[in-house]
Amino acid sequence: MLRGAALLAIAAGIGLWGALLLAPRPAPAPPLLAPHAAQAPSLAPLEGWFGSGRGRLQVRIAGLMAAGARSTAVLSIDGAPARAFRIGDDLAPGITLTAIRAGEIVVSQDGMEETIATPAPPAPAPGFVPVERPPASR
Repeated sequence: MLRGAALLAIAAGIGLWGALLLAPRPAPAPPLLAPHAAQAPSLAPLEGWFGSGRGRLQVRIAGLMAAGARSTAVLSIDGAPARAFRIGDDLAPGITLTAIRAGEIVVSQDGMEETIATPAPPAPAPGFVPVERPPASR
């Protein structure tokens, strides 16, 4: 009787594990429906009424080389990769780079000039700052 119970337990275990290991895998669940983000209303009609119809450019200064007539500014326009511009180049239709000075640029749009300053340098990291030793006097 004990031998029969043991054989029955072994058969039940083999059957259970066989069913678990050989069972087909369930199909993945469909993705959840994501709510669509509300789109910001377009300001193009207002720009047409009150301005030139062009929106403001997002200009980020990546670098400047102020050297008179050969000055160059490295600018990122509306998040695009940075490119080099010279005085007189068009940043966008109707928007011209008119001056490059130490620490700022001047752009002209529809006869209006706007000065854009370079961003402030980042604060130094906390900790020790290596300092060169002065030469030893003899």
